[in-house]
Amino acid sequence: MDVVKLGSRQIFGMKKETLMKRVLRYFEQTQQAAEVVEYLVAILFRHALCVGDFSLQPLSEMIRQIFLTAAPNGTLRRHCVYFEHFFSLEEWQTVIQRLFSSDEEYQQFTKETCLYKKLLEKKSLETHEIAEFQFDLVSIFKDANGKRHTWTLRDTKQVRSEEETAKVLGVLTTLTIFRSSGIRRFAEYVKFKSKKGCIDAEHEAVQAEPEEAVQETAVAEEQPRESKPTSKAAASAASKTAHAQSSRGSESNTLTRKETDTTSPLSSDTPPTQSKEKEPSAESSESKSSKKTKISSEKLDTSDKHYGKSKEKIQEERDKRKWKNRVNKFLGRKK
Repeated sequence: MDVVKLGSRQIFGMKKETLMKRVLRYFEQTQQAAEVVEYLVAILFRHALCVGDFSLQPLSEMIRQIFLTAAPNGTLRRHCVYFEHFFSLEEWQTVIQRLFSSDEEYQQFTKETCLYKKLLEKKSLETHEIAEFQFDLVSIFKDANGKRHTWTLRDTKQVRSEEETAKVLGVLTTLTIFRSSGIRRFAEYVKFKSKKGCIDAEHEAVQAEPEEAVQETAVAEEQPRESKPTSKAAASAASKTAHAQSSRGSESNTLTRKETDTTSPLSSDTPPTQSKEKEPSAESSESKSSKKTKISSEKLDTSDKHYGKSKEKIQEERDKRKWKNRVNKFLGRKK
């Protein structure tokens, strides 16, 4: 079973109960005392600068087990003084004797760590005043290759001393567990700034389903409006064609009537058989023309509004005059 290491997100972002359980489980599964001790130092760093209680009291038994039983190494020697208050005087002397060969070596290894310990204890005793703002500590470090990167610690206490805060940030430069692509992240401290912010306004988007319903109704309302112009255009075109057909039918009707009227003067010259044959054709033409006029009149709904009877009468008189002139010309009559 693969064991997942803890990174900066977990150490500085998890809740206290979850974080303590993860650290304890990691030690039980791996027995990596050096890595676990650096995890503990990072948690002390968070306890000093951030709002909330991140004291290591729930892990006191594990801490005692590490320094009383684990094999000595450089990491335990460098950071042991952070955990002195977890031991009695006699137990602490036992720890020193296990990790160092002499008191001089102990003083030499822990000189820098003792300074950091005092700063962490001082910062952890600072009380957090309730305010409307949340403070974030934005800092810049160089990695082991000298490349700068920005790192943010959320929900910190308000900075009271810039120099002390800068020195506390130096604790991260003593840790080697935080790496990116195998490169140590916090090799050198550069600068920091504290930013404050608060919730000025808050808004929650409307659910998606009502919005889709509104869009569908809007589209449904727009569709009939778009279809109206086409229906009007079709109606106007139909009325024009119907009127044209009616006018043609009326012209043909008048012509056939005039032909029947003029057959009487010419009946003496033509045989009776021919006149009888012409009569049904005239009647059939009249019936056809009357049918056409009826159909065209039925199709017309609005043409009478635009065209009155006066035009038809005018056209009929013109046709009569034309036909009369043709008859007189045929009979040789003078005008």
